Amino acid sequence: MDRRRDRNIGTPVRKSPLAPALLTLGVLALTGCSGMGINGAPAQPTAALSCPKVAIVRDLAEVTQFRTGGGRDLTDVQSRAALADFSGNCEYASDGVTVNVNLYLVAERGPALQGNQATYRYFVAIAKPGEQAPSAKTEFETTVTFEPGKPRAGSREELSPKIPLPKETNAKDWNIFVGFQLTPDQLAFNRAQMGQ
Repeated sequence: MDRRRDRNIGTPVRKSPLAPALLTLGVLALTGCSGMGINGAPAQPTAALSCPKVAIVRDLAEVTQFRTGGGRDLTDVQSRAALADFSGNCEYASDGVTVNVNLYLVAERGPALQGNQATYRYFVAIAKPGEQAPSAKTEFETTVTFEPGKPRAGSREELSPKIPLPKETNAKDWNIFVGFQLTPDQLAFNRAQMGQ
């Protein structure tokens, strides 16, 4: 029988503005909390299993898209977006832990946007305990539609990365990183905006 325990994921601990309309997060930690054991029996404190740590990567938490062949001032911006918040939980089974994350993306249209949609690429990466380099990475694409007359829009991305682990192995020291999949120019722009 699978041993399942739901753990609530903690809330963001630090926020900083991208622009008045957008929020961004630095590195965020998710922690587990008490849950239920087999057949609804209370979990024993010594047997508590925790959620992996989840972080929105600071340098990759925002993206600014400029028109092709244009400059880099405000009139050349097609759209801007930020990974603004998240919530979720994790579930243990006999073959590992699944982390259920709702990731909230907020976007703002720029003066150079043609049409009413903007598309963004982001990733989810899993790193083993003690390692910063991911052992697995998956990229996703999402499209945000701006309603007529509204400069802002958003989406909720439902993610469920799974970490295969032997039964009863605690995933608390594993890390899950989330960020936009940026081009080198977009990354350089972000770092310049942050004064790096």
